[in-house]
Amino acid sequence: MTDPLSNVSPESAPRNPRRGSRGLVFRLYTSNPFYVISADLVFVGLRMSFDTHGKTFETWALMLGLAGYTLLLATTACLLIRRGKVWDDTRSLLLLVVMMFLAMSVTFDNTLNANPRLGTACFLGGFLFAVAVSEGLLRGIRLALPLWFRGPYYLILALFFLYPLGMAPLLSDPEGPVLQWTLFAFPALAGLLFLTLLPAIRRGSSYVADNGSPWRWPLYPWVLFGLLAMAVCARASYLCVSFHFVERTSHETTNSIFAPYFLVPFLFALNVLVLEAGLAARSRVVLRTALVVPLVLMALAVLGHRSDPVYQRFLMIFMNGLGGSPLFLTTIAAVAFYGFAAFRAVPMAWGGVSLSLAALSVVGPATLDLHGLKAPSAWPLLAIALLESCLSYRRHESWRGLIAAASFVAAIALVLPDGLPIPRSVLAVQLALVAILAVGAIFDDWLGRWLQQAGALALFLVGAAVIFGEPRRFIDVPQGHLDLYALFTAVVAVGYGISVGNRLYFAAAGAVLVSWLTVVGWRGYLLLRQLIAGLDLIAWGLVFFLVAALISLKKAGAFPRGIVRKRTQNEL
Repeated sequence: MTDPLSNVSPESAPRNPRRGSRGLVFRLYTSNPFYVISADLVFVGLRMSFDTHGKTFETWALMLGLAGYTLLLATTACLLIRRGKVWDDTRSLLLLVVMMFLAMSVTFDNTLNANPRLGTACFLGGFLFAVAVSEGLLRGIRLALPLWFRGPYYLILALFFLYPLGMAPLLSDPEGPVLQWTLFAFPALAGLLFLTLLPAIRRGSSYVADNGSPWRWPLYPWVLFGLLAMAVCARASYLCVSFHFVERTSHETTNSIFAPYFLVPFLFALNVLVLEAGLAARSRVVLRTALVVPLVLMALAVLGHRSDPVYQRFLMIFMNGLGGSPLFLTTIAAVAFYGFAAFRAVPMAWGGVSLSLAALSVVGPATLDLHGLKAPSAWPLLAIALLESCLSYRRHESWRGLIAAASFVAAIALVLPDGLPIPRSVLAVQLALVAILAVGAIFDDWLGRWLQQAGALALFLVGAAVIFGEPRRFIDVPQGHLDLYALFTAVVAVGYGISVGNRLYFAAAGAVLVSWLTVVGWRGYLLLRQLIAGLDLIAWGLVFFLVAALISLKKAGAFPRGIVRKRTQNEL
């Protein structure tokens, strides 16, 4: 028998003190973060060394410094692939080259403000430089970037470099609405450019299968466009600082029109790409992620509101110009997105349509956050009812029928006028009862059968509430009509029980009738009591007579229990 502890190394075994340091060195060697550190240090150093406020010499010196370092990165990437096929380090270098392009596109904002001609030259030169270096890199390392990826890439680069030039004529009127709308439009336009990736997405992973590198889809080339997407978000915020002249003091550094809702159109466009990617790859995880994103964007539209006058001024311009608050418009966009997903036959997309319509029932044009939710409106609920009714009919799903019925009831209850003899709540209860009975009769599944049982109980409770309660305190209806209504519930229970073959409704009808006869008899007794003074004594006398008669019948053998027992024993 072997010792189970024989394989355990002794506690006194010496440990190699160099193992930890070697592991750290190996990690640094594998990941090689020094290119990133170098790029950060060089960029910060160049920005600190040269002024970008319109001085020609220093501006060109900064431009040449950035271009020179970018060329150094690109040349290094080419040498690594041509000489050593070091694809891991090359991937970092290529992303750093793109980041340097983006850094150049934001570096000369102050130059364009102070010296428009010089700034225009810098932006145009930067764009042409980015295109030339990108093409040189792709050809130098023989990396294939297909047309439907390459075209959107250059369009997005053009947006970064050329969009500020279109804003230059508007800078003289910083408080004008045109400039502020232009600042808001940047991420939306970026979203439209990102949508040009749809043809590439629909071609799937085979479109970049033979790209000349060991990189596979989706990491190649989607890491590149993920970097560009993050840059769009950052650039949208920075544009509102660098191109919108507002009075700032050391204590007021947040005066900007930017808020998270600026990014909502751009993120919706990205989510369309995610949806199409999920359809192309047939990935349920990706599709479900795409369906969750609109809910996150609705939450994003609520965040970031503040009270500074610069922000509030544009917020009013936004709401007056587009007819609603960011949350209201985002909710409408969510309805449209879920409708598009349903058109593309995405599972659970119709549920998203109903959910966003339900949100739209309490979100109005003036709703900025959860504190501004309005009273529910009927038309979104009616739209949910019609939609779920159609889906329930086509798919034979009882739970959709129940949602449709509940939405119909809520919509009708909301549109009922005030001043009716019967309160809105009482009518809503009656409509809900009708809805339960209807859904229970239409669908023959577990939910339909459960609703049938619940309907029987509900009919009895409604009848009992009319019989034993005091509804006249709440509704202005004669007592005779209430009695007729109680009998009507019993009749409905009998008829419904016959139609669906459920005996529980017969028990409910019997209970309602017994309750009604008891209450009506008691009312008659109270009426006769006013006419006959000794009615109580007579009644008690009759009760005792009944007791005595039962005792006598027992003695006479009217209840022959012993005989029944003997017969049962003899039969056994």
